Amino acid sequence: MNIESLYAPVTIGETSVVGTHCTLGYPKEARITAEQQRPGSPLVGTRVIIGERCQLANQVVIHEGVRIGDGCVLEDRVRIGYDSTIGAGTRVVYGAFVCDRVTIGANAVVAGFVCDGARIGDRTTMMGELVHEYTRPHEDWWEVDEEPPVIEADTVIGFGARVVGGVRIGPRSYVAAGAVVTKDVPPEHIVTGVNEHTPADRWTGKRLQGLIAHWRGSTPRKS
Repeated sequence: MNIESLYAPVTIGETSVVGTHCTLGYPKEARITAEQQRPGSPLVGTRVIIGERCQLANQVVIHEGVRIGDGCVLEDRVRIGYDSTIGAGTRVVYGAFVCDRVTIGANAVVAGFVCDGARIGDRTTMMGELVHEYTRPHEDWWEVDEEPPVIEADTVIGFGARVVGGVRIGPRSYVAAGAVVTKDVPPEHIVTGVNEHTPADRWTGKRLQGLIAHWRGSTPRKS
């Protein structure tokens, strides 16, 4: 089987730049499996669309059906799974592994691991891990479709933080580095430890006062 014949078509904006050893339009597993079972003329995959003024660095892998908005930057070794969407002005950094059918909003920054179907809002920074509960490991890998996390706009997920299962966070919340989240987080809350939620207006730490004031369009309070 000629794997190259299974690659999806790709459209790249004239002002965008693609680095070395990138893979664009890689076919999803289901189409490869179908071709293995029925050799012949393969179905053409869903087109990859990369907007204008984008920068794809080196060894970036983009699967079929991905749409990338204008002005995005994908750093070295980033992986974007099939049928994912990335909004304009977003940066995907530090070799992020983005699974399939993920939606990332505009002007976001994404690193770490993002599970299938997760949603990340506009202007959000996600540096941790968004994962499924994985409560049915005894069932077939593809038949289980667990609910993914939803991260709303203007939220921060710190380094090493882990959001597990079909929870919703934000908007305008801050999940500290190393925190674990398995419950919904209301708007404008700070999360530390394991599901320790503190409303932003009760947060006494100095370091986030500027961010909290920014959320509310006010001047940081003195402490």
